[in-house]
Amino acid sequence: MIYCTKSVHFEIKKIIFLAIIISYCVIGNSQNGDYLFCKIIDQETQDPVVFATVQIKSENLGVIADEHGFFRLPMNTKAERKFIILSSIGYKTNEFQAGDFSSDKVNILKLAPQVEALDAVNILVNRNKKEEPYISAEEIVKKAIFNIRLNFPTEPHSYIAYYRDYQLLNNQYFNLNEGIFEDFDAGIQTHKLKYKDNKTALYSFEQNSDFNRDSVLTVPYNQNDNKFMKNATVSGLGGNELSILNIHNAIRNYELQSFSFIDVFKNDFLHNHKFRIKSKVYQDNRTIYKLAFYALENVTGIYNSANGFIYIDSKSFAIHKLEYYGYNKKDEDPFYSLTVEYKPQDSKMYLNYISFQNKFKAKSAFDFRIDSMGFDANKNEIKLRFSKKIDQKTLKRKNQIKLIFKNEKLKVTSYKFLDEKTISLKIAGGSAVSNTDLAKDLEVKIRKIKDVAGRELNEIIFLDANQYRELFVQRVHIDKEPSPDLFYINKVDQLHNAKQNSNPKIDKTYWINSPLLENN
Repeated sequence: MIYCTKSVHFEIKKIIFLAIIISYCVIGNSQNGDYLFCKIIDQETQDPVVFATVQIKSENLGVIADEHGFFRLPMNTKAERKFIILSSIGYKTNEFQAGDFSSDKVNILKLAPQVEALDAVNILVNRNKKEEPYISAEEIVKKAIFNIRLNFPTEPHSYIAYYRDYQLLNNQYFNLNEGIFEDFDAGIQTHKLKYKDNKTALYSFEQNSDFNRDSVLTVPYNQNDNKFMKNATVSGLGGNELSILNIHNAIRNYELQSFSFIDVFKNDFLHNHKFRIKSKVYQDNRTIYKLAFYALENVTGIYNSANGFIYIDSKSFAIHKLEYYGYNKKDEDPFYSLTVEYKPQDSKMYLNYISFQNKFKAKSAFDFRIDSMGFDANKNEIKLRFSKKIDQKTLKRKNQIKLIFKNEKLKVTSYKFLDEKTISLKIAGGSAVSNTDLAKDLEVKIRKIKDVAGRELNEIIFLDANQYRELFVQRVHIDKEPSPDLFYINKVDQLHNAKQNSNPKIDKTYWINSPLLENN
């Protein structure tokens, strides 16, 4: 939850949270085999289409592309020549034959924009027909909030989804945890976390070993010490990673305190922001108003700001999507952001995906260091083993390396990487060097070398990272209640402690849509 407090003397607001890509990718060997890899781009700009919906035709089954437009499909969609439907708000829905996809490279799929600029004063349905009565941006938002109970399900339902949480640092993923779960929701009129029948069954959850891991980034928030959020306070509501994500869904929790500067969506969103109609966009023959907004300064204070977009159906006033970005005014990138989208099914709006991000700082003291060293007399080589993976791009020249053994400088003639953490240094001479004295008498200095997280050797720094928690729905089950035969997650315990449910059908039908590894 993010909400604001005023200082007595200044208009200073403090952001309060509730509990607590990247360059073009190729298919790594560890990721290949059982999946087709695809990327969705804008036909005109060639930019990624973020969080587009990918559906297997004639099946109530699909996946969501990630923030870089990437997604993966099971290989059987190609073998069975299934049709894939791509859709996204503001784009024409398009259909592709998976049988035509390549299995050894990323398939580039294009969507054509479908947007109509609007005059903020006069909105016309059709120039050949009578003008639609003027409606202001504020009135559109007011109607959308008033109609939430009408447009969103109040009956029990469930959705099976791919979930992941990770940190993004130095343009790389760290500590990627992911899994498949089924979330049971008794309806928007119930408290998401406290109502007894709002439960989650876990089918799989694990750490993805293909991606970097760094324990410094996973310590608990303790404010102003080892891990904290600048100009923010972490409340003590508790909850695991999934609960934290659910709490920040301002639409689902529209009658509850969510985060700054939405606060209670039902009561405060309209009053805390200034709105304007930006454009008319389309999806599956639906006309949707795209409204831009920004938070008022008397709400944010002089050091913070917030803006975003909300997408509202022109007929039913159902909320399709909310994008929210909070800033410290001195920073270019958002300090926190939320993107949540709902998709119509049987006249109601069901969750499609949600992504929540926040920046944080983590103290790192001498975490990138030399753990061991050895000398190979036959090859005149010194081997250095580091504590973290080396960013090999930061070691470019041998003159970055300085070796002193018993007060004598050693000449490095060449070097090579033996693995992600080990380098071998070829030295001239070396007769005086021995393994027995190496740890005590060898001094190593390597200028500007860094690990993959951006740390320099033997330094104390605060790492600036982004925490992400994301959920992408693969199937919605309408009118489905929790089964007494399932194990359910303890909402305040960590996900890795939850008991998983064994279900071969689930394992066969749904899939982990892991990010693609970087092309380093």
